[in-house]
Amino acid sequence: MTFRAPALSTYFIGLAIACIIGGLVWLIFGNSASPLLLLIAGLIIGHFFGSFFHDGEQAEPPGTKTPAPPAGDSGGEIKSIYVGNVAFSAPREDLQALFEAHGQVVSVRLMTDRVTRRPRGYGFVEMENQAADAAIAALNGREFFGRNLRVNEAKQRAPRRDG
Repeated sequence: MTFRAPALSTYFIGLAIACIIGGLVWLIFGNSASPLLLLIAGLIIGHFFGSFFHDGEQAEPPGTKTPAPPAGDSGGEIKSIYVGNVAFSAPREDLQALFEAHGQVVSVRLMTDRVTRRPRGYGFVEMENQAADAAIAALNGREFFGRNLRVNEAKQRAPRRDG
């Protein structure tokens, strides 16, 4: 498992929880508790609780975003491709390389669980229309990291109903 730095808001939530925990322990134990130890313990606990407050999308490390198409490109319409049955161990870069064999890839997103941050086994690849159609035809059912991919055009997400 790799360590991913959480968002800045997570650190603020963790710091607030650390202050609260540190203050409570200080009140209980008095001057016998080390302030540095309290701060470290509070930050660790705060980081754990703060990790529940994020947007759910997998954050990509700086410098790993796929570059936008060049300015001189034909400006074709972008199609979103659903990629299912992706192995949990499959890196985003390898999936991108697989699709780049059929045309320029605009973006690759592998979805993760909001709570555990573990891969969910599916993702989305954005490509130009013609390249996307070629990739769908060529890659649907192809073995990738020991699993047969399900590749088709992504459907629009239905609006959420608040009930």
